[in-house]
Amino acid sequence: GGAPKADQTERDTDEAFKVLTRGLTKIDLASAAERIGARYDRGRLTLKILGKDFSVDAAGNLFAEIHVHRWIAVPVLDYILNSKGTPVSGNWVPFRELKGSQPWERFFVHRCEKPLKRVADTYTELFHDMLHIFNGRQVESYYGSDISLVLYPLPKVPLLICYWKPEDGMGSSLHLFFDSTAVDHLSVNSIYILVTGLVIMFEKIALRHG
Repeated sequence: GGAPKADQTERDTDEAFKVLTRGLTKIDLASAAERIGARYDRGRLTLKILGKDFSVDAAGNLFAEIHVHRWIAVPVLDYILNSKGTPVSGNWVPFRELKGSQPWERFFVHRCEKPLKRVADTYTELFHDMLHIFNGRQVESYYGSDISLVLYPLPKVPLLICYWKPEDGMGSSLHLFFDSTAVDHLSVNSIYILVTGLVIMFEKIALRHG
């Protein structure tokens, strides 16, 4: 479909949530767990979101250690239902190189990369805290960035955040990269919603610590 308008996205997200929770009642959670790098125990599928446990049961009930907003729940359910289980390739690409990303590209830059850069510019401890709160890990510099950090919003959908500090009259910049297999696990729409949800979480943390 085309790209989103804010209030419409809100409604669509609620609608998608209902459709996806119904979908859970139709699949075998035990085999889904095997496919997506989750575990299955006593009727619940459990996976790690940013290092925290998130579980669903066959009736579509959600159980989580973190507050689960629709923005996070929709991509997670999409992942459980539709991920092909492809192994992570280790090949990082920008959002615009993901298949089918074109209609979303402007929104992604505007709603995900720019706000996260604003947070990073003003809240200097951001990356340090992201390592601890969200189970991230620092990786060797990518594209000469000052900070390269990998988060796992979903087990097979890592996110690489690169930040370049301002220098020599050049402003700072921040870019997000995905494993090239990301679209085997989530629709582009879900990837956009997932990262939007993360940015909202980071903004809230920054406000608390600002």
